[in-house]
Amino acid sequence: MIFLLSLGITVLFVLLGDKVLRAHPVPFYIGAAVLALIAASVTWSGVALPTGFAQYVWPILARGGLAGALFVIVMFTGAFPNGSIPIKKLMPIRGQLSIIASILTLGHNAAYGKVYFVRLFTAPASLPFYQMLAAICSVLMLAIMLPLFVTSFQCVRKKMAPKSWKHLQRYAYGFYGLLACHILLLTVPGALQGDTACQLTVLVYGTVFLSYLFCRTSKAAAKQKKSTQLARKQVWAALCCGLASAGVVFCMGTVAQASKVSEPAEDSFAGSLPESSEAGFPQESSGMQTPEKTGSAGYQDGVYVGSAMGMNAKIEVGVTIENGQIVDISIYSARDDEPYFSDALTVIDDILSANSTQVDTVSGATYSSGGILDAVDAALEQASG
Repeated sequence: MIFLLSLGITVLFVLLGDKVLRAHPVPFYIGAAVLALIAASVTWSGVALPTGFAQYVWPILARGGLAGALFVIVMFTGAFPNGSIPIKKLMPIRGQLSIIASILTLGHNAAYGKVYFVRLFTAPASLPFYQMLAAICSVLMLAIMLPLFVTSFQCVRKKMAPKSWKHLQRYAYGFYGLLACHILLLTVPGALQGDTACQLTVLVYGTVFLSYLFCRTSKAAAKQKKSTQLARKQVWAALCCGLASAGVVFCMGTVAQASKVSEPAEDSFAGSLPESSEAGFPQESSGMQTPEKTGSAGYQDGVYVGSAMGMNAKIEVGVTIENGQIVDISIYSARDDEPYFSDALTVIDDILSANSTQVDTVSGATYSSGGILDAVDAALEQASG
């Protein structure tokens, strides 16, 4: 969803602002730099954002949605048939778009690299294996992107020999491949566990990158690179790639469903974060249990369920009350990123020790720990009768 929104914004920007961007690119570069700085500073500070803004708008800026959409436009520019309308529209501003995308990407990496890059180089074992690979892809992408970024400025390009510049630009193919790997590494595990948002992401990005691969190779192999026949082939190939991606996602959904059916029912009551981002408390137990008695702290004994917004989505918790005291807090469902969420779980010990949610959030995991606190508060409201 985030990528589709980002792609829509990017297409609209190209249609309406291509002439202005070509004539006056510097203000756009400055604007992108400001957005990158905001993304990094707000993420580092952990400032609370409104729920709707945090869920739909913020990821476009901070989580690489807009940068990824811009890079998709840039890479497809070289895949369209020569002389086609997209080529005429995009080729004159391809360099400017790549510069803006690179600036936004630097902001994205600054925002999340504070945790992921630091752990990659200091404590790689603290990262799940797929996230460690995704972080490695990010490092390699930066190593490729930075020289491409610098040489995309006209003042730098003019000082280079045309052959040298063209040879350097070929490394962009490696960047696109690493970008695809990075995204899939972060989404395929969730898709295999039944996360519909991850499955949609796999579908969309799978279609995009497979389509680009075919379009680029078909253009390179075509004798008549301006022919309408090439364009038709590319359109049909894109449709086939979409169907292929849909088939893969369907298989992932089947695997996830089979995995859920095979799990013992009592696994849903585990006190730790479930493997599936959608796994949670059984539907028939999602409300407050019948109170048994009222303890000294004013809370009625039983197990109560509450939910609140975390960093990416709602966090659902189960709070166990005995003798009026909070004796256990279990995470029933959450979709926040690691290692933020693992860090945020330390707030549970603070709540249990204080028998209250009047404790500090976890530095570096403000959104996730704040979501846990709010979810526990929601459960305690039920326990208060």
